[in-house]
Amino acid sequence: MVSFDEPFFTNVYIIFGNEHVFVLDTFLGNDPMKIVRHLIEDEGCASMPLIIFNSHADYDHYWGNGAFKDASIVGHEHCRQRIISEGEASLVKYANHVRGKVELLPPTRTFQEALRYEDEEVAFFHTPGHTLDSSSCFDDKDRILFVGDNVESPIPYLNHANFEEYIRSLESYLELDWKLIIAGHDPPLRESHLIKRNIDYLRKFKDWSIDLGALSSSELHRHIHDNLKTIRAELIRSKDRQAAMKHLEEAREYTTLKTLRP
Repeated sequence: MVSFDEPFFTNVYIIFGNEHVFVLDTFLGNDPMKIVRHLIEDEGCASMPLIIFNSHADYDHYWGNGAFKDASIVGHEHCRQRIISEGEASLVKYANHVRGKVELLPPTRTFQEALRYEDEEVAFFHTPGHTLDSSSCFDDKDRILFVGDNVESPIPYLNHANFEEYIRSLESYLELDWKLIIAGHDPPLRESHLIKRNIDYLRKFKDWSIDLGALSSSELHRHIHDNLKTIRAELIRSKDRQAAMKHLEEAREYTTLKTLRP
């Protein structure tokens, strides 16, 4: 695992297989990926075929793809579509996060449900959650599960109101025999507590049973200023429009009271 602290904590993971080297996510540009290149060389694997995996098409997970032009890039088919359609706009919007040269290279090999490298005991599989194109990787040999941004503290960051499929993806992680989980922006996990807390939050959100007063300050900020703001339009258009409007009003009133409180 290679971790970067600036501009925000992010993990990249390398799997040294028998015949391939797998690099899981490529952070913010070519400069940080020089470290990954050096590590591959130090392991004596520079001549082995490279496979890059993009867990999803948020910019901080694929901007370094251009550092591996000799590689096959793997990702969900929707990940490829997002990079092609959203890449230029994200490069403008987040220009201050660029680290070295950035080339918007989408996956060259895509999958719908799963892609397995049987001889390497490595599998990539679709796990919609944080984004609709989110996918994960399980290294069965070392029992390492790489989940991108699907598992996150203090609570999940939502881009869509896809509660049920997000919960199913997280529950699928609990069914795997892993010894370590690597998430995009958290320290490695050896226990399932955070996954279960993420599931609990999503279930309460889906059922409109979130107690705003029971959330920590960081959870409250993520819920109101990130999640509700991001998926507000979807919630209002959903079949639960009435419940959504009620919760949005409660959140607005709660935030106002917190602001006015001496």
